[in-house]
This record gives sequence, C-alpha cells and structure tokens, in this order.
Amino acid sequence: MRAQGCALSGEWDEVMDVVKRAVQAVEARAPRVSFILKADIRPGVKDGITSKVETVERHPAQG
Repeated sequence: MRAQGCALSGEWDEVMDVVKRAVQAVEARAPRVSFILKADIRPGVKDGITSKVETVERHPAQG
C-alpha cells in the first residue's frame, strides 16, 4: 500500500513527534519504511494550512 501524503501544521517538536510515531506504526507492520518530508517554514506565519484551505475555497477550479 502506498499513501498519497498528508499535511501537518504546528510547532516543530509537535510535528516531528507525529512523524516519529507514524514511522514507528508503519515499522510495526512493514519490513521497510520510506518517507519524504517537505517543510515550508516562513517566519511570522501561523496556521498556514488553514489559510491555504481558505484561499483554495475562495478560488474554485475552473473547468
């Protein structure tokens, strides 16, 4: 099974704890764990995921 991805938002230590626990959960069931971590760190930006969702909802896709 291959996951498509997810987004986390929060303080560094909180987010890394979630990543660590997710890896441990997969390790318990699989012989190999691989993941890619992408970070978007911008000083002064708080709750960036929520604002991103709000922006997308204001501008629906044209099709």
